[in-house]
Order: sequence, then structure tokens, then C-alpha cells
Amino acid sequence: MLENAYPLMPFIETKVDLVVITALSEEKKALKDCFGIDFERVTRDGIHYYLGSLNYGDRQINIAAVQSVDMGPVSAAVIAARSIVEWNPSLIVMTGICAGVKGLTRLGDLVVASQVFDHTAGTYREGLIIPFQQSIRQEHWVLQFVQSVLEDEAVFDEIAACYPMPVKTSVKPDIHVGTMAAGSFVVKDSGYVSNLLEKTSKLYGIDMESYGVASAAEICSSALRRVTWLVIKGVVDHADIKKTDNWHPFCAFASAKFLHTLIYQLLSRDASYQWLKRSRE
Repeated sequence: MLENAYPLMPFIETKVDLVVITALSEEKKALKDCFGIDFERVTRDGIHYYLGSLNYGDRQINIAAVQSVDMGPVSAAVIAARSIVEWNPSLIVMTGICAGVKGLTRLGDLVVASQVFDHTAGTYREGLIIPFQQSIRQEHWVLQFVQSVLEDEAVFDEIAACYPMPVKTSVKPDIHVGTMAAGSFVVKDSGYVSNLLEKTSKLYGIDMESYGVASAAEICSSALRRVTWLVIKGVVDHADIKKTDNWHPFCAFASAKFLHTLIYQLLSRDASYQWLKRSRE
């Protein structure tokens, strides 16, 4: 997309601009494959981080990638908070896979979270969890930035061209910007999803980690230093009994590929690049 963008190069740093978190090994592998290098592995207090830098002209973004120890919001929040303290990033991102809401998403689509909430935090009554719906909203400028990137239809074509879909189709992946619900258990119940939809408008994705990552970013921010969060996940099922692993490799790669595109755009735009660097000073 950007002709003078250079590949990632390994490096050793004490601070980074961007931390990327994954929950599964296949998600971490997809990230490394998409970015195209062998990251330099560094261990800090028992946690393995993979460090690299992405260059565009005379500009550079330093990146640390890390895999959460377990699935779920607690582990994601802990690894995110520790990564923020360790590396002092401006931006913390989670890529990987999620469930999508049937009727709003297709298998292979991507969901970029505009807000996240914990659907397992609430009141249990008559066999149902009534979520408190205490959501964490994405910053307006981040949503505007993502939407501006999506105006280029080549983004969709590049994702579909970079990795084979498990099902042959002429329909290219769609990228949705909307609400994501997270919780401490895997949802395989369409009735449960229907109950969530009664209380939540524009729900597109369900995962286990997004709320933990966003919470860590919010809690670790202050009046003088803000950490921005972003969640990008690919839809592998519709949270029902038809769950399979068929779409996992494609969606893990697609989410990493879209992040890769966003990073190039961050590098090429003056305002976003200055924000990325200035917020670490």
C-alpha cells in the first residue's frame, strides 16, 4: 500500500511505542508471519516479549508482542498492565479471533471495538445474567482514524489476497466498527446472544479478553500520561453450537494484517505519528 515502507528490523529497547497482545499461540504466529521477521525475544520478569521495529522513511515504530498466559479477561488485564509498566507504550493492541453476532457479521469478517463491556459482570436472576454494561468507550479520534483507513477499499482486497480463506467465496471480508462484549467463558448458546442483544445495540463481537485489555489501559492512564487501547478480532463463529476451528488461521492472520495496515498509516501521517512519539516523552 505504501511503496517506501520498509520491513521490520529486530532491535533491543527499554521502551516501545506499541504493545501487541494475543491470547493464543496461533494468533501470535499469525502476527509474526504477517509482519515478516523473526522478532528478538527478550524475557522480563518471566514474561517473553518479542521486539521489533517498523520503519517508513526516517520514521520508526518500536513494537513489543506478547502472548497472554491464559484465555480470559483476568489474564489479559494482568499481562496488559505488566506490559504497560514494563514498556511504557502509547498504544496497546489486541489481535486474534472472536465470535460474531449472526445477521450482522459473516465468518471471516473483522470487528474493531468501538466500546467493550464485560457481559459476565452483572446480576444472576432466574437463570440469566443481567449485565451491568459498564462499558469502556474508544477515543473518538481513534475511531475517526480507523474509519479514514477503511475508506480505501484496497484494504479489504489486501486482506483477502494475503491468506486463503477456508471456504471459496467471491465475498471479501468486511470490517465492522462496533461494540464488543467480553467474558470469562466461551459462549456456545444462541439464546444467550439473543439475551445480550436485547440490552445492547450494535453488538458485533464476543470474546474473552477485550475488556481486560481496555481496563488495563484505562487504569494505567493518568492526567499526564494516557495509554490508548485498540482491539481487532476476526469472526470465526457465531457463538452457537456450530463452532469449528476452520476459520481460525484466516481470522488470526486477517486481524494481524489489518493492524499492519494501521501501523503503516500511523507512520505515514504527521499528526498520528507525532501523537505516538510525543505521548511517550
